[in-house]
Amino acid sequence: MRSTRIALVTAAIAPLALTLVACGPGDDPIPSGSASATGAVSKAPTGAAPATSGPGKAAAKPLTQDQLVKALLTKKDLDADEQRSVVGPPQHEHKQTADKPACQPIVDLDDAGNAAQAPVASATGAYYHGMGREYLEIHLTQYAPGQAEKAMAAAESALASCANFKVTITNMPEPKHQAKFSKATYQSSGDATLALKAEYHEDGGQNTLIETKTYVFVRTGDVITMVADSALADTDMPDQKWVKQQLDKLKTAQG
Repeated sequence: MRSTRIALVTAAIAPLALTLVACGPGDDPIPSGSASATGAVSKAPTGAAPATSGPGKAAAKPLTQDQLVKALLTKKDLDADEQRSVVGPPQHEHKQTADKPACQPIVDLDDAGNAAQAPVASATGAYYHGMGREYLEIHLTQYAPGQAEKAMAAAESALASCANFKVTITNMPEPKHQAKFSKATYQSSGDATLALKAEYHEDGGQNTLIETKTYVFVRTGDVITMVADSALADTDMPDQKWVKQQLDKLKTAQG
């Protein structure tokens, strides 16, 4: 089993790319489910499926790392390139630090391995199509009871003062980047949904744009699902079909 680094086929390395183990789960059948629009952390709409956390609500069983890996959409599910795409547990070899401490919750939501309190378990996949630099990224993160809700709320609150900040990433050829974040609109799902748009620029020099990324974070009980699209510029929001499909598969895993 070898470690694989998600790298962009450009002059610069993606600022928030992850280290993954190049081993994927089997192709599991995908059930169906349902999803109102949000521009911030929003609660599930009236008539949605019963929430899985909070007083009087049935708590979903916590998932292990192996269960999270199996709950990820597979390369086959997404018709992704078998050689370039990677699915498995993250290695967290590249610590990311915001230059403004108030902005760290945004970085930690993107990769919970950065957080002072590590998550219970996590799994991630990067899915490429063909030889282009664009890819779809999915994280599934199991938090300790109540911590997922706190992580989502902290990141949403940080956006008010963190439209622009610098990120330093250890063990990278280009360790510093400028990050720009803004809220986006997306269908509400689960117990809470947060949608973001981001741009990453080189720090200093010509401030060259090296990546744009769109994120959808959905909390289901104590698990946060992140689905993100990455491209050089003008990145669309993640396809609702893939978000729904991933949430459905996670729901089945949670039982």
